This record gives sequence, C-alpha cells and structure tokens, in this order.
Amino acid sequence: MSEPERLDQLQGYIRAEEHLQALAALLRPDFAFVPALRNAVPYDGPDGKPSELANVEINYVLERSDSDPDATREQLYELNSSVFTRVEELWLGEGYEVITRTVDQPHRVLRVKDPGDEFVMSLKQGTRGNLWVTSSSAPVRRTGVKPPPPVLS
Repeated sequence: MSEPERLDQLQGYIRAEEHLQALAALLRPDFAFVPALRNAVPYDGPDGKPSELANVEINYVLERSDSDPDATREQLYELNSSVFTRVEELWLGEGYEVITRTVDQPHRVLRVKDPGDEFVMSLKQGTRGNLWVTSSSAPVRRTGVKPPPPVLS
C-alpha cells in the first residue's frame, strides 16, 4: 500500500488557516485575530540532517474588543473560561479529538487534533489572561516557501 500524497509547506499553511476559520466565525466580533508567529520547522532525518519533511505552524493572538484595562487576572481567567467552553464545543462538534485539556489557572490549554489530516489546533491562556490560538500541521513536504500572508487578520 502506498503512502498518501503529502501536502507541501504552502498547502500546509493554507490548510492550517482553514482549520481556524470556524473558530474566527465563533469568536468575532468579541475578539480580533492578530497575526503572530508563522513558521516551518524541518524534521531531522536519522542522520541528524534535515529531512524532506517539516511542520508548519501559524499563531494568532486574540485581542478582546471590549477590553477593560482595569480587569484583574482573576476576572480575565473567568471570562476566558467561557471562551474555552465555547471553543471546545465547536471543535468537538466538528469531529476533532481532544489531546490536552488543562483547566488549571493560569496556564489553561485546550489542544485538539483533526483525525482526518492530523492537524493540531490549540487555545492557550497566558499568565496575564492573554489568549492565543495555534494551528500546526502533520508532516508536510519541506519546500522552504515563505509563509503566505495571514488570512484571519
């Protein structure tokens, strides 16, 4: 049985963005999606040299549209709890499988995987109550292509 056709890096970036489309529809207009890190990390082969495979990853910082500059961390954690609940319901409804669900404050994490293409999405909370999302690929063919412009910004 032959191995299925792998996406290349550009296709990986495009697919990673597609995985976040429903999330953006769910969270807007309450949150703006601010582009952050977009990169590809080559996998090393058995000889320690980069292989022909890479993992692509895109990140967006979520900025609240109704941000209260006087909100305490605890208030933000409480507000974020409802975000985590809504996002988990969305992802489970789309058939994603939960990999990690950490509800401990402040470093809360929800990580899911698409069983079809093995892309992994995550929602994370930082110490200050900040939120960000990530979409990363299963191994893709490394081409060295520059990441395309963000779609969700």
